[in-house]
Amino acid sequence: MARRVLTSALLTAALLAAVSVAAQRRGRGFYGIRLATPESFDGNFNFCRVAFRSGFNGDGGSWGVDYPQADVNFSTRLSELTLTRISRDAGTPNHLVVQLTDALLFQCPFIMMTEVGSATLSEQEAAALRIYLQKGGFLWADDFWGSYAWDFWAGQLRRVLPP
Repeated sequence: MARRVLTSALLTAALLAAVSVAAQRRGRGFYGIRLATPESFDGNFNFCRVAFRSGFNGDGGSWGVDYPQADVNFSTRLSELTLTRISRDAGTPNHLVVQLTDALLFQCPFIMMTEVGSATLSEQEAAALRIYLQKGGFLWADDFWGSYAWDFWAGQLRRVLPP
């Protein structure tokens, strides 16, 4: 019995390692996250989601809420309801995850941040987002759970765009 359990555990570990390596080779990082690479951009629309740190004093989930379903759904509906051509990877909408300090941010004319009621931006991230917005980038931020979450995000945004 113990031998069977050990064999099963070793096979499971080997399978998980193989899946992780295969996902990384396809530019999807760990857990299937599609990290932006220079090759990700083909001139068509990419849904770019921003990965950020969540602070303990904020009120919200993480950047990964509804990932990747919301990203795929948005891209699919955009292509169905408009003439916008979306980027695809093996038929699936090529949705991407990018960090604010990554130079590839500026390849995304549209970025989305969800559950930003706990988003805690470093000085470098705030500066990069400021430059992105000043250059005409579009930020969609959503999913606030009450006025505390909104106030926390507004405080972060004041650091990005001071009066």
